Amino acid sequence: MSPPNTATDSQSRSPLQRPALLGIAIPAYKRESLLARLLDSINTELPIVVSDNGGYLSDTFKARYPAVKFLSGPEVTVLKNWNRAASSLDSEWIVMPGDDDLYYPDSFATMLEHLQAHPEADIAFFGHHIINEQDKVTSSWQPSGALLSAPAGFEQIRLGAPARPPSIAFRSALFRKLGGFNETFAVTAGDNHFYQRASLIGNTLFVPTIVSGYRVWNSGSTMSTIASRAWMQEIDFWCSNVQEFALNHSNYQYRNSLRDEIYTANLRAGIGALKSRGQYLGAWRHLLANRYPYKASLLSQAKLLAHLLLPRRK
Repeated sequence: MSPPNTATDSQSRSPLQRPALLGIAIPAYKRESLLARLLDSINTELPIVVSDNGGYLSDTFKARYPAVKFLSGPEVTVLKNWNRAASSLDSEWIVMPGDDDLYYPDSFATMLEHLQAHPEADIAFFGHHIINEQDKVTSSWQPSGALLSAPAGFEQIRLGAPARPPSIAFRSALFRKLGGFNETFAVTAGDNHFYQRASLIGNTLFVPTIVSGYRVWNSGSTMSTIASRAWMQEIDFWCSNVQEFALNHSNYQYRNSLRDEIYTANLRAGIGALKSRGQYLGAWRHLLANRYPYKASLLSQAKLLAHLLLPRRK
């Protein structure tokens, strides 16, 4: 299958009909003050859509941002809200920050520069800072610069995309082709599932420039669900579905060993979360409650058992 590149889609329109090169889709839920900080950090005239999940934003708040298109509707699941926001944009490319993320003064100039310079790309990964509740940078990620034809980009994110949503842009046509984000995911992997399928059939651009601050909360939902059976079941579904997609839509040889590598990494994360809370017996129960990843490498299995057996480091 050829990549779904649509760089020439807008060339058939008249100048007045052409959509913006990049649009910003923001799924929002109740956090009005943080959303205001995000909107204030977006120093651009690009189109912005905010999908107000449940209609919690006040009219006074919305009046502060007359250039923003606000969508209100009944409260839906997280990924339904993501899809509602993204599908409401008329732009060639989409970027989707969370309502608590931040951008920097040159973020969108940088993104536009690289998207314009690489019309053959279908999905682009930029760097990000991880920020905490006080906006302090706790870690950062920057990829090596490269433009990889499908499915070579998948190899770089085969264990899960290290990039974060406010620093990932994707073509609207690719979003539609993939059917958006799979709404069956409830606790994890919905974004990785989308990015991996995108890189299997689309050309992937990696840009070694940080463009966003992705906020991680110590008390966030990930920490409370990562050690659950539901989390691990979704990891298995994610990997099985991407494996099937690779078989049917690309020439990438997705092996069962890769599924177990991803599964092992998530088991380790769950065990670590439980041990960090002093729940050592719970860590054992978590391992025993889920399947054992026999097809992971011996090194990965050894690290998993060591993570379980060794005392937590201070």
